[in-house]
Amino acid sequence: MPVTRDRLAQGMSYEQFKNQMTKNRERLEANERRLEIDPTDLAAFQGLPRPLDVLVIAEDWCGDVVDNLPILARLAAESGKLNLKVFLRDQNLDLIDQYLKEGKYRSIPVFVFFDDQLNEIGRFVERPNSVTERRAQKRREIFARHPELGSPDTPPDQLSDEIRGMLSQAITAMREEIKPIDNREVVQALREIVSSVKATPAYGRRDQASEGGSDQLKKPVKVAITYCSDCGYQPQAMALANALLGEFQLLVSSLELIPWFNGAFDVSVNGELVHSMYRDGGFPASETIARAIRERLTTAG
Repeated sequence: MPVTRDRLAQGMSYEQFKNQMTKNRERLEANERRLEIDPTDLAAFQGLPRPLDVLVIAEDWCGDVVDNLPILARLAAESGKLNLKVFLRDQNLDLIDQYLKEGKYRSIPVFVFFDDQLNEIGRFVERPNSVTERRAQKRREIFARHPELGSPDTPPDQLSDEIRGMLSQAITAMREEIKPIDNREVVQALREIVSSVKATPAYGRRDQASEGGSDQLKKPVKVAITYCSDCGYQPQAMALANALLGEFQLLVSSLELIPWFNGAFDVSVNGELVHSMYRDGGFPASETIARAIRERLTTAG
């Protein structure tokens, strides 16, 4: 049964999911604190032309949920473009059974991305294959270095308490060592899903009702972003640039990034200053600059 708007609305927010956790919350929050996301990757989400709904299926006992859900949540919080609705797997079998791994496994987490018409854009299940393969290789290396652990094929319940403890510690240390690489590959997998979402150039033609049916193209605008490089404002400048290019595409004839100093963060459209950190305070929301661009597209000859 397709997911409906009413069904999606029944889900929890990420914070509500965290608040009902009875297991692994400390681990999940530790992953939140250690998580680093490249500004370029974040910009890909900030540049989405419109917000996406994301159906999340999870349980607090699942290690992959504890590892990967904080990544999605951070992307959602910092981009403002992902609306997460979280469902517990074991209480929502009607949902998980629509998204079985290989058509037979109730693997989690499941992240399903929808557009504004609730058409599925793509899905992420459990973890990337590359992460699974790397962990398997690292596990084989542990056994090769520590023959006292026995065979990697021995079921855990057949190991002595001592060996099981040693193996658990070794695997935990290995997982922590490769976590930054695993995190990057999770981000890349999610980024690949949303990369199929293209901006609709809603402002590329004059309104036919007001222009007598004319479809004459608007005159593109020029945008300049001046930012303090000494202050470390480059990620904000790049994120804004990506958001504007993602929405307006060919309607921006040039977009210039100008490194500067003294705490500057100024944005000009067609030579007119539309935001100044000194004058207006802080960084501008991308929608603020987009509105300024639309106004100038409307009046362009």
